[in-house]
Amino acid sequence: MSRESLAELERRYAVRQSELEPRVFYRLTDNWVEMSVRFVTEEHGVRKVKDAMSRDILDGFDTARISIASGTYDVVGMPELHVTVK
Repeated sequence: MSRESLAELERRYAVRQSELEPRVFYRLTDNWVEMSVRFVTEEHGVRKVKDAMSRDILDGFDTARISIASGTYDVVGMPELHVTVK
């Protein structure tokens, strides 16, 4: 990036040049680990970059035999429902 672009990035987003390296942030939730990625890329083509990153991550999970879990809920005790059409 040019010096001018870096200066504008620092001004606009209050981020230092030393903080621009790609980084993964972890957050523990009540039942999983949430990861978010911060990275700088060109203005256009972000979707393509995110797609490539996601595919690489999924390939890495597959290689390491790590499966992705999701929350599953079973609704029980639902009261009887009556529908009237007028």
